Amino acid sequence: MSAMLLMILGGIIALGFLGNLFSERTRMPDLLLLIGIGLLLGPIFKIIPPDSVRPFMPAFGAIALTIILFEGGLDLDLRHTLRQAGRAVLLAVLAFGIALLLGYYALMLGTGRQDRIVWAFAAALACTSAPIVIPVLARVLPRSPMRPLLAVESALSDALAVIVVLLLQHFEGLPISGAAFAGRMGRSFLIGAVTAVIVGLIWLWLLSRFHARKYFYLMTIGIVFLMMGGVERFHGSGALAVLVFGILLANGSVLAGLVSRQAGERLQQAAGEGRTLHARITESHAELSLVTRTFFFVYLGTIFRWPGSDARIWLSILLVTTGLLIGREIAVQILGWSTRVAARERRVLAAMLPRGLATAVLTALVVNTLGSGETEWETIATFVVVITNVWMTLRLLKLREEAPPAPKGGL
Repeated sequence: MSAMLLMILGGIIALGFLGNLFSERTRMPDLLLLIGIGLLLGPIFKIIPPDSVRPFMPAFGAIALTIILFEGGLDLDLRHTLRQAGRAVLLAVLAFGIALLLGYYALMLGTGRQDRIVWAFAAALACTSAPIVIPVLARVLPRSPMRPLLAVESALSDALAVIVVLLLQHFEGLPISGAAFAGRMGRSFLIGAVTAVIVGLIWLWLLSRFHARKYFYLMTIGIVFLMMGGVERFHGSGALAVLVFGILLANGSVLAGLVSRQAGERLQQAAGEGRTLHARITESHAELSLVTRTFFFVYLGTIFRWPGSDARIWLSILLVTTGLLIGREIAVQILGWSTRVAARERRVLAAMLPRGLATAVLTALVVNTLGSGETEWETIATFVVVITNVWMTLRLLKLREEAPPAPKGGL
């Protein structure tokens, strides 16, 4: 087991590096390469049996959920968020809500099931992926005015999906709607938010004094894991706590400056050489995120099972992907009509619907709850992830060809 673990970890790091190079060279999401490698290692050449990687999923899953939420908080810079808050929140709620409803009814028609698991899986498929949206848009359409809006929307979308899935699993046995569920959800959110604010402010104060010490990022991640586990033990929303904690750290110098000008100045100079504390944390976090992201995309390919002649799975894939495309278009058009977004920018917003790490992790979490026998959910998720990323890439390349040339001498 120890030899297998070392080989898996070494392979994950190497594949993550190669995937990043692939993305930079081709301007396509690295998950397409990683899932393809997983297909080669698993169902095609059978080098890695699915049962050999499944035991690692629960531990990696818990770590990945924490990383997704923390990354979502770090991406929510207050200045960008406040500037784009209205449109970003509207688009995130519309896109996620419509995708959740259409995904649920598509899965209900395709699989014939109507239970809590279907809602959870629909939520996993309903979120766009911030780690894909932000770098891909920067490479393909760097001058698009929609970049800040999409960064905020995709970060909120990931967080919404994680919170909804965890709530559906955490409150198992309660009705999906009703006063009891709403009451427990409100209490859960309150515990998570209050804990995050208290821990976040204390940690910002400590960072303002000890930022020059080594390993401060590693200790920050330790605090995140401790807080997530502690809040969950007291039946609070650990997901919301981590998200709020990330937002506090991303905007630490601004928030600390409101309390103490001296603390704010210390945090602004925390990284040295003109960099911010947020930049240092984000740099270090990106490396940890790379390992987790690589594992789950290779994992999706490794456990993939071709549907064959199973009409239920093919129907589910067709209905879900169609529902996601239509739902995104509806959400973007509503946003455009209500906030006067130009037609070309609407096409950019409609193209940005890739599913990624959150979908992969949450799908694995749902399947782990169901038991390893119901693997059709993983097959559906893999198809949805690949189709939405290919769709996004083709749409963005077309939009890039249509873009007017940059003015001479411009930036």
